[in-house]
Amino acid sequence: MKIKSKFKFKGVVTCKLYDLEGNLIEKKVYNNLVVNAFLFAHANLVADPASSFTGTINYGAVGTNNASPTITDTQLGTELARVVVDDVSVINNIASINFYFDPSTGNGNLKEFGAFVDGSASLNSGVLFDRVNIDIAKTSLNSLIIQLDVTVS
Repeated sequence: MKIKSKFKFKGVVTCKLYDLEGNLIEKKVYNNLVVNAFLFAHANLVADPASSFTGTINYGAVGTNNASPTITDTQLGTELARVVVDDVSVINNIASINFYFDPSTGNGNLKEFGAFVDGSASLNSGVLFDRVNIDIAKTSLNSLIIQLDVTVS
């Protein structure tokens, strides 16, 4: 008898732009693409308990490249800034991961977002989990919260 199961990751990104007083200016929701780099590294983790890959998303980054995401992406097109995870919650099979970009971080015409596993503060570090095109104009008069909701099924 053959048993076959599928393990899927689906991501939804919500961008909330605030003014300096904390008033919500804009909210946009995007479906994102979980890329092969993460899936391959995750498969290696399952097969090799000595793997250094943790599987934990620890950084989120924004960039200015508006090229469409592809399954083979390994980093953002033009990474501008990254921040460490601000807050995490898990309810059943959905993990919500928040990234906070303060008024001095990630300013510009933001066209892409990606979350990274085992990243560092250095641009283009870590294993890319997902990539999505966004459209946010952020200045030093704004803060930005990006929420990544990951459904595992």
